[in-house]
Amino acid sequence: MRWMLPLLVFLSTLSGFEFDLKPQRLTPDVTCFFGEPEAMNKSNNGNMSNSCYIDTKKSYVVIDSGSSYLYADAAYKAMQKIKPLPVELVINTHVHDDHWLGNGYFTQTGVMVLGSDDFIHNASIDSPSRIQTHISPEAYAMTVPTRPTQFISENKTLTIGDQEIQLRLMPKKAHSDKDLVVFLPKLKVLFAGDLVFNDRVLSLRDGDINGWIEALDDLKTLNATTIVGGHGFRTDEKAMDMTYDYLIDMRVQVRAAIAAGTGIDESVHKIAMPTYQTLKMYDTLHRGNVDAAYRMLEWEQ
Repeated sequence: MRWMLPLLVFLSTLSGFEFDLKPQRLTPDVTCFFGEPEAMNKSNNGNMSNSCYIDTKKSYVVIDSGSSYLYADAAYKAMQKIKPLPVELVINTHVHDDHWLGNGYFTQTGVMVLGSDDFIHNASIDSPSRIQTHISPEAYAMTVPTRPTQFISENKTLTIGDQEIQLRLMPKKAHSDKDLVVFLPKLKVLFAGDLVFNDRVLSLRDGDINGWIEALDDLKTLNATTIVGGHGFRTDEKAMDMTYDYLIDMRVQVRAAIAAGTGIDESVHKIAMPTYQTLKMYDTLHRGNVDAAYRMLEWEQ
């Protein structure tokens, strides 16, 4: 069914909307599309998370299919202009919909999609997605929420073309209930999903601050020289530092507030962490993060 993809690319142009995605080559074998570091809205139309292509010489492997059918279509067309390889595999890093609503673009042609078994329980396909309610109908056109076609519950190593691809599941709840990262040992490239944010404040809404810090401590041992997060533009070996420092600072200050007997409402207003106030989405997310961290940490023994 791979022959159908060029036809589907043509049909997608009839929708009346097309993303203008700019591929950024990080290494000779890794190209990424970087979304705006902001919330999904009718201006970015879901282009607010990151998606990458790995060139294995025989095919492409996609890390996170993006926020919609048309996003996946635009990224695929951009990659075909660089090198006309088929997509053999899509990997979903976690269940938040801005990272996987492009799956249907690939599964309709028989491409395998891998994700953690968390998708079985926590990825809704029967009700309107967050993306659908926040972007324009034209940008969401042709999108059919589609879970991975294969679920994994333990670490896995694949060899595709000339690339060894390590899939690592975080053992504890971190950014989400079960985060999956992808590591290319030959290239020292780490695709960290939403365990790593840059250029904007992260979200603790569905996460666990202790598990997240532990996950980053573990990822540091890989000594990756290129680190691609789920949001933000930085990709060097220090790319996880902002996320790590924010979480550490948050934990220290929230624990201190709890120890001092400061209540949650007062803590939410007092723990400002001004170092991070210039980041995008600080006003939207920071107080909620303090609230979430407090509710987790107040039960520590």
